[in-house]
Amino acid sequence: MCGIVGAVGFINPKEYIIEGLKKLEYRGYDSAGVAMLSDNTIKIIKDKGTIDHLATLLPECFDTDLAIGHTRWATHGAPNKTNSHPHISKSKKISIVHNGVIENYLDVKSFLNKHNYDFATSTDTEVVVNLIELFYEQNGDMLTALQKSMRILKGSYALCIINVDDPNSIYIMKNCSPLLIGACEDFTLVSSDAGAMTKYTDRFIELSDLEYGKIQKDKVEIYNINGQRVDKVATKKNLEDLEIDLNGYPHYMLKEIDEIENVIHKIISQYYVDDEFNFDKDLLSDMRRADNIIFIACGTSYHASLVGGRYFEVYNKSASIYFASEWAFHPTFPGNKPFVILISQSGETADVIHCQKIINEHKIPHLVITNTDGSTLQRNAMYYLLLYAGREISVASTKAYVAQVALLAILSRALGDIKQVITDLYKCIDIIRDIRYHWQDKIKDIAMQIKDIKDVFYLGRGYDYFMALEASLKLKEISYIHSEAFAGGEIKHGPIALIEQGMPVIIFITDPEITHSIRGNVEEVKARGAKTFTIARDSLSRETDTIIIQEYPSYLSSVAVSPFAFYLAYYVSLFKGYNVDKPRNLAKSVTVE
Repeated sequence: MCGIVGAVGFINPKEYIIEGLKKLEYRGYDSAGVAMLSDNTIKIIKDKGTIDHLATLLPECFDTDLAIGHTRWATHGAPNKTNSHPHISKSKKISIVHNGVIENYLDVKSFLNKHNYDFATSTDTEVVVNLIELFYEQNGDMLTALQKSMRILKGSYALCIINVDDPNSIYIMKNCSPLLIGACEDFTLVSSDAGAMTKYTDRFIELSDLEYGKIQKDKVEIYNINGQRVDKVATKKNLEDLEIDLNGYPHYMLKEIDEIENVIHKIISQYYVDDEFNFDKDLLSDMRRADNIIFIACGTSYHASLVGGRYFEVYNKSASIYFASEWAFHPTFPGNKPFVILISQSGETADVIHCQKIINEHKIPHLVITNTDGSTLQRNAMYYLLLYAGREISVASTKAYVAQVALLAILSRALGDIKQVITDLYKCIDIIRDIRYHWQDKIKDIAMQIKDIKDVFYLGRGYDYFMALEASLKLKEISYIHSEAFAGGEIKHGPIALIEQGMPVIIFITDPEITHSIRGNVEEVKARGAKTFTIARDSLSRETDTIIIQEYPSYLSSVAVSPFAFYLAYYVSLFKGYNVDKPRNLAKSVTVE
């Protein structure tokens, strides 16, 4: 969600800014822009639309050694050229790019109005740049202006700032939104994501919350909010995990679905070593002592949490599953000995970070599960486990979801030393491969049948209901078809009123304990005119079923069957002519609440 790049020193700014912004496209955006400092003037080029469009607006050569760039996903103000970043101050001396949301921007705006500041945009960012300018004009020192601004601003921000009075520096501020410095030989880079800088360096300096400072081509100065100098050391990162390559695939989503088999192999190799579970003993001890496992997550990770909650209930533990965006404002710790599991693909999900702060304040033991090494959630975790899924670029999560469920299956079984889970996961790999190589044409056929439909229902019971929720989310995310998932038994309690002649209903039938009941639900919707597509396990199948899956343990439905759901969503979006990897209005990393 939004992206920042900046460079100061001997580098081709156009090359780095455009290349860097393109590395951040996966985060989602609706406009892009660049600010450069040349001849004591800040020149800003920005517009609604793509980075490729922005590149056509830029001059071939920049007469500057300093530039900042941004991709914006609209939060305050419509997605248009005026509201896009960079923004410039009233005097035209200071320009900034900003990731995050300023919660008290209206109060700050009112304060600035009293100092004769007017505003051309609807953004919170224009408020910030003018606040910095006000303090700069009062004392003539940018670092002091940043410190004073930080004491007033409430919310999340990663900021890069340039000032015509200092053509050798990019100023930076950070709170609750990621910002990294790339250390190079003759120049210095800055970005919200290390991936934008990997062509030039593998050494990075991570800023902590409420830190500010400036970077020059051969120097970095960082201070905390009290004005004290903070020593920061550049650390080396593994570029293999940061680089992005389609490897011949037309879209990242298709590539990432096809990588699911390898992801499961990787997770097993990391957490099951020499025929033994490989987890921190203290983590397992804390989880065994707990009487309630509390899951907190958002979106796809929430659906993985629903599955995980069921896994831990087999040990006579209670499981509570919450949306992070809700729990953060009504925190509760059920049980006498609660243990919290926070799940986030990016490790930078703002709502989950908010929850983690509350959990740490209450000193509740917790585990973070994330796919991003070095993320904010990981750094502040009591325990953490990495998914090892490799970088996921497509906005719609696929392989990371399967990784979450697979890891939760292994972790839960580790509490009881139930090693059968490893055999079961290997069986899932065989099923995933079968879906990939033998059912693609059938999935494409289903996609063609539903691509022009306005409403789709998914049904399931038990673990199949959790799979239905994730399948429905994927379809609506990238095809923009209105899709809903229901527990089979709930269809008659209201939703069946929406069934119309020819309406597609996709039903998962993989659990022997509820087969009779879900088959009854199939007949209920067919009697109202629904066009049904059934995905059934072999031993539970009928000749009329649409797709028949090989045998596997029911508890791993969200591993074994998920590729069907992902491929279906992919092909529907593809056949409708949409941008599969970058659906409208969505962002990969939701770094604002």
